[in-house]
Amino acid sequence: MTNKMTRIVCGLSLLTAAFSSYAMTLHSGVYDGLLLAVSPTGNITGYYSESAEDSVKRTCTFFLTGHVSAQQQDTITSWSSSVRPGHIAANSTGVTLTIPDGQNHAGCMSVLMPEIATGLELETTQQTHWQTLMQVSSPRAYLSTTPDVATRRKAWIVKGDVVGVIQKQAGWTKVEFVNGSGKTTLGWVSSAELQPLKPPAS
Repeated sequence: MTNKMTRIVCGLSLLTAAFSSYAMTLHSGVYDGLLLAVSPTGNITGYYSESAEDSVKRTCTFFLTGHVSAQQQDTITSWSSSVRPGHIAANSTGVTLTIPDGQNHAGCMSVLMPEIATGLELETTQQTHWQTLMQVSSPRAYLSTTPDVATRRKAWIVKGDVVGVIQKQAGWTKVEFVNGSGKTTLGWVSSAELQPLKPPAS
């Protein structure tokens, strides 16, 4: 009886550990002000945006890239006007983003919480299937219903917008755009109108 109970307890412990390991894995999604994409091969891309407004509107934005590792925290490179290293890790409610010098990203000193230096917790607000994030490079990229210019809609995204990539097909990319209020828009755009997120050369 004792051996049977021991086996049951051990089995439950293994299941709990496996569930915890799965639950604490980084996933693509929206985490408060952070758009995050994790590819099937473990590449991480992200875009953080936060604004504060009193007499003047101030905006803090930066990008990040990295790769999922076997460690508890994944090393990332973040940048706005300059490059700053950091870490990101999944937690029970979302992710913890750590950039020791993060408040010194352009525009972030009076907007970004000081916890960014030791671990800023961001809650999951939307789960997605993004493979990566890309940025619009043309002045105006029209969205199509299918990967065909004949199905072009009256909706568009503009240069500098960051989108989540869902699928690519023969010169077209299916993207999802999330606006400032959290509303999402899906559509296909010409792949030539998008560029990858890459840190500036050091």
